[in-house]
Amino acid sequence: MLRAVFCFAIALGLRAQAPVSFERDLKPIVSRQCLACHQPSGPQSGLSLASVESFIKGGAKGAALVVGQPDQSLVIKYLVGEAKPSMPLGGKLLPAEQVDLFRRWIREGAKDDSVAAPALVSSAPRVPVYKQSPLITAVAFSPDGQWMAVSGYREILLHEISAGRPAKLAARLPGRAMRIHGLAFAADSKTLVATGGDPAQSGEVQVWDVAGRSLRSETKLAADTFFGVALSPDGTRAAFAGADKSIRLFDVVAGKEIRKMDHHEEWAFATVFGIDGKRLVSVGRDRAAKLIDASSGAFIENVNLLRDSLTTIARHPRRDWVVIGGQDRTPYLYRMDRPRAMRIADDSTLIRKFEKQDGPILSVAFSPDGSKIAVGAELGPVRVYDAETGDLVASCSGHQGGIYSVQFVPDGSSIVAAGFDGQIRFFSLKGELQLAYVPVPIGAGQVAAR
Repeated sequence: MLRAVFCFAIALGLRAQAPVSFERDLKPIVSRQCLACHQPSGPQSGLSLASVESFIKGGAKGAALVVGQPDQSLVIKYLVGEAKPSMPLGGKLLPAEQVDLFRRWIREGAKDDSVAAPALVSSAPRVPVYKQSPLITAVAFSPDGQWMAVSGYREILLHEISAGRPAKLAARLPGRAMRIHGLAFAADSKTLVATGGDPAQSGEVQVWDVAGRSLRSETKLAADTFFGVALSPDGTRAAFAGADKSIRLFDVVAGKEIRKMDHHEEWAFATVFGIDGKRLVSVGRDRAAKLIDASSGAFIENVNLLRDSLTTIARHPRRDWVVIGGQDRTPYLYRMDRPRAMRIADDSTLIRKFEKQDGPILSVAFSPDGSKIAVGAELGPVRVYDAETGDLVASCSGHQGGIYSVQFVPDGSSIVAAGFDGQIRFFSLKGELQLAYVPVPIGAGQVAAR
């Protein structure tokens, strides 16, 4: 009798087990673990996981799965480590219960119940109507001193600069990325590159023609957002960091990805090119400032001694020196070239350690002549230091909340800070507030011509 009850309970449990849903059960796993590499714009091994149809079709190594036969399906062999390299690439194998979901879904017929995502913006991007200023995540000045680009909500605001101050809002450049986290002008001031995206949905890079106010290219490359962007000295390549742990090298002229580099073990936040454009340094949550060969994408070495997660980096305008900052609240100035062979716990590239800030560091910048370093953090004033001595030379107060972007104007006469409170503030080099204003129009919006 007891055995019969036990068998009945098992049968009832199996009957009650709902079929696996791709939309509900598998899509979140695919988006989080797989889509960054297997996205339609540049699928690794020819396999796109953007749809069930392309998943079943497979890639360069044949069909990814055999409907009804999980044990004969290539995807299962990769997920359990029988086929090499195991997937997710460079990461831990999926938990057994997640692999079992893939097995059951294939056994049950690999049905496509995915739901098309609702459009987040219309096909013709519209400039938003603001009731209050959004937080500002990126600010950049054109090298000729004529323009200041400011991140908005699904747009970039282009301000004309006169006598070192904003003269007027010259253009609103709408795109599809919810947030713009990185902005960089080319050396000739004619091209503006922006990186950002929609968190946990897409990572995007935009290339704008400044004079024509036209979008040259808008390219989605990942399933999560991108952060800080840097341009090579000749302006032909952009390097940027991603929440998918990658560093991407992008052809600005052709509007396409050159290379994806997976040297970081956690989110990557910012990059810089070396003086000659042949090397990159990138920083991320894994605590490392990584030196990378920009030609081959090969990892060279860690520039720094690992301490705590890093958020931001800036390069000296005329030397291969970088200043980095992050969670431990201390800015560090490093040289990119090691003076001797690396040793265990080697910090021989360290030039200078600055004073600890009031909160985690979010942004750093060199003055145009390289003599000063500005530091913005989650708490406290923007502090300005003498790069050669480490002495504090100015303290800039007045903002409320974290400073996500700190910059010097191109002529070096002022410091600009922006962040959580949605205002842009100009300070003198002595720390005196010169101007504070909201860079977005409040209560006005219109369809932007493209």
